[in-house]
Amino acid sequence: MAAELSLSIVTPSFNTATYLGPAIESVLAQDWPGLRYIVMDGGSTDGSIDVLRSYDNRIQWVSQKDGGQSDALNKGFAKLGGDVLGWLNSDDTYAPGAFRAVMEFMAANPDVALVYGNANFIDARGKLIGPCVHIEPYNQRRLFHYTDFIVQPAAFFRRDAFEAVGGIDAALHWAMDYDLWLKIAKRFKVAYVPRLLANFRWLRGNKTATGGFGRLDEIERILAQHGMGLPAYNRLERVNLHVEAAKRSLGEGAFGKAIGSLAAATGNTLRSPRAMLSLLQPLTWKIIWTGQVLRKRAVARVEAPSRVLESLEERRFL
Repeated sequence: MAAELSLSIVTPSFNTATYLGPAIESVLAQDWPGLRYIVMDGGSTDGSIDVLRSYDNRIQWVSQKDGGQSDALNKGFAKLGGDVLGWLNSDDTYAPGAFRAVMEFMAANPDVALVYGNANFIDARGKLIGPCVHIEPYNQRRLFHYTDFIVQPAAFFRRDAFEAVGGIDAALHWAMDYDLWLKIAKRFKVAYVPRLLANFRWLRGNKTATGGFGRLDEIERILAQHGMGLPAYNRLERVNLHVEAAKRSLGEGAFGKAIGSLAAATGNTLRSPRAMLSLLQPLTWKIIWTGQVLRKRAVARVEAPSRVLESLEERRFL
């Protein structure tokens, strides 16, 4: 029976008081019995502790310096136990009914070690932007060679699989989730559930948005450990970063640097037949366009007058 499985959720948090309450509320609003939940705060100084204290009788929480997000997650999962695990970053939220849908699926499919579903992008105010268009049904080849299409808050995994692959690599800063999916996918069954499970809050300061070449270098190192190269979509991200660098150099009159960046962009494309093939697929351009709009929207929210912001908030571009 599904109810015989226990679910443990960890929220890593550091100086995100503005969004921490909605994240916690989305967990507490779930209807799964016997939920184990803990917030692992890294020693916040922005009011997060006051938010956590307001939930003293309803959740577990710890606030102390840690080794970063990955370290906090491993410690949280160790504290909670539980059969099925998941984590919710402190600026994201779960969709209503997510836990029951996942746990009933896990109970009905005991051979599945990792299950994921759909997610939406939401803005700083929690308003819907649109669906995470890069999510797709599970295909191991696509996951390893093309793109990480599993949105982290919409993914749940069994503890025995998590422990069998060594848990989360605490040395990773940007792609610890992708690394975990790859390690599990190599040894266990993965499944996709076509229903909304979570909301990913897109902010200007998101690690995904600000990772730049450092994030892509980390992903490349992760794939190298599996004997593979940088996935096609990440290769295209690298191309885009070189193109943006070329634009900045041109604006500064640094024509030599601009030519070097454009050459790097061309070289990165030509070195990956999969990346070139991806450019022929409409989905690739939809994902690229969505990412560009999200980044511009985040910048506009910080820099534009409030009347322009209101217009942006009402626009549904996906």
